[in-house]
Amino acid sequence: MVTLKQIFQMFGHDPKWSRFAAASAQPMVSVFFRKLGDRDITTLTDFDLQLQLAMSEQPDERKAKARSCMDHLRTWAAEQGKPFAQPEPEPKPKAEPKPKLKLKAEPKPKVEPKPKAEPKPKAEPKPKAEPKPPKEKRIVKRCEKPGDIQQPLRPADKALTMEEWQADTIPRRGTVFPDNSSKGWKKGKRVFKDCWRAAIMIHGIRYSHRAKTRNECREWLRAVTSKKILPTDNNADWWRMEQHKDEAARIEEHILSAAEEACIVAEYHQTHDTQPLFDYCTRALLPHMVYYCAHTLRLSKDRTLTASRQAVGLILTKIVGGRPVTNITFTCKRMLRIYASRGDFWYYDRAPEEVKLMIGRIDMSALEELYKVTKDRRI
Repeated sequence: MVTLKQIFQMFGHDPKWSRFAAASAQPMVSVFFRKLGDRDITTLTDFDLQLQLAMSEQPDERKAKARSCMDHLRTWAAEQGKPFAQPEPEPKPKAEPKPKLKLKAEPKPKVEPKPKAEPKPKAEPKPKAEPKPPKEKRIVKRCEKPGDIQQPLRPADKALTMEEWQADTIPRRGTVFPDNSSKGWKKGKRVFKDCWRAAIMIHGIRYSHRAKTRNECREWLRAVTSKKILPTDNNADWWRMEQHKDEAARIEEHILSAAEEACIVAEYHQTHDTQPLFDYCTRALLPHMVYYCAHTLRLSKDRTLTASRQAVGLILTKIVGGRPVTNITFTCKRMLRIYASRGDFWYYDRAPEEVKLMIGRIDMSALEELYKVTKDRRI
C-alpha cells in the first residue's frame, strides 16, 4: 500500500523533480493532503482528485499550483510502475447484425450522356487597384474587465504627487491576497512567507503593501482609494504618518490645557478656594482619566473608577499641601501608569480629610456610563 503522501515524498527525492516538489509542497498540503493524504493511490481516481480540488476553499492561485503538481506526480508515478487508479474502460457497443442479402434488382436502363456545353469565353482581367498605405497601429492598454475604464500609462521615473492623485477620478478597488512565496533556503530547509499583501494598479504601475493580517491590508487600500495617502506610502508606519498630520492641532491643545490648569492652580494659591479646582476635576479631568484608563492602560471598569478617583484625590492633596503642580493632567497620567504597574496607590490613605470629603461628593454614576461608551469605541 502506497499512500499519497508517501508517493509525493518519493517524487520529491527524485533529483529531476526535487525543486518543483519543494515549491509545490504547501499548495499540495492545503488542497490534497489534509483530506486525501492517507489514501492509497490505487483507490484514488481522477474523479476523487477533481472533486477535492473543487471543494477546496483555497485561493485559485494555490489550487492551480496543486493541480499542476498532481498532474506531474501522476505521470511520474505511472513511469515508476505505481500508477493511480484508472477509470474502468467503457463497454464496447455491440456490433449490429449484418443485413440480410436482398434480391438483385432489375438493371436500370442506360441513360445517354448529354452533350457538353460550349465553354464560355474568359472575361478580361480587371486592372489591379493601387495598394492602400498601411495604417498606423495604436497601442491601447487592455482592460482587465469589460466595465473597467482605460487608463493612460505613466512613466516609471515620474513620482505620483498628491495633487495628481486627488485629481484622479478613475474608480479603483485593489485586491488583497495571501503571500506564500519562497524566502529561500535556511539551514537546509525551504522557508516560505506567511503574510498578506494588498495591491492596486494606478496608471499602469502596480503598488503593493505587505502586512501580517488581512485587516491591515484592507485599511491601507481604504486609505489609498479614499485619497488620504499616496500609494507610495506603503511602509510599516503609514498609519502613524496619517495620525501625525494633525500633530500641530494636538500640540496646541496640550499647551492650552496646561495653561488653563496653571491658571486654576495660581488662582487657588491666591484665594485658597478649592471650589474651582473641584469643578475642573469633575468637569474635565475625570472623564479624560476614564478614557485614558479604558483605552491606553486597558483597565477594568472597577479599577478605572477607583484609580481615577484616587488619582484626583492625590493631585488635590499635593495642591492643598503647597506643592507647585502646574500640569494636572500630565501628573495624573503618570500616577495612573504607576497604579497600572503596581496595582495600588499605597499612600492614598494619608490624604487630608478635606480632600477625602471633596472626593466623596463626586457622582460616579455618570463616569460608569462614560466607561461603557468609551470601551465600545463609540467616542
